[in-house]
Amino acid sequence: MGNHRPDLQHEFDERLTDIKRLFSEVAGKVAANTAMPVAPGLTRLELARLILWARGLLETQLNPDLFANPALNILLDLYVNRSEGHSVSTSAACTASGVPTTTALRWINALAKRGMVEKRGVPSDKRFTFLELSEDTAQALDKLLGVILDRLAAPAAN
Repeated sequence: MGNHRPDLQHEFDERLTDIKRLFSEVAGKVAANTAMPVAPGLTRLELARLILWARGLLETQLNPDLFANPALNILLDLYVNRSEGHSVSTSAACTASGVPTTTALRWINALAKRGMVEKRGVPSDKRFTFLELSEDTAQALDKLLGVILDRLAAPAAN
């Protein structure tokens, strides 16, 4: 990693260790006698951020063609921003998707067509739209993240 600051390298190593442990726990590959919580106190929002961060690593460190999942990236980004009270423009969602803009727009339209994402126009500028999770999708993501957190809290029980 060359001339990076040691504290950044340490944080990077810690996060990689945490992600490896999280993935192992979720996959059920950790021995049953290691039933201590993996990430005590982790919230749904923090987990969503961690998943986005881990996805970014997969895409940048391994192979973006194999690990690109623009729909998941968009949904998680909208979830995080919703939780933080921020609006997300279509262009910001395209950036969050990790794929070229034209591909991202196709995914956004597919998510909107399925009712997972809602588009909200700006009356003063018809070219500008904001995206929001539908209430059903927000609840589904809450449930999904809750299931993962439950598994992390009691890995041997699940």
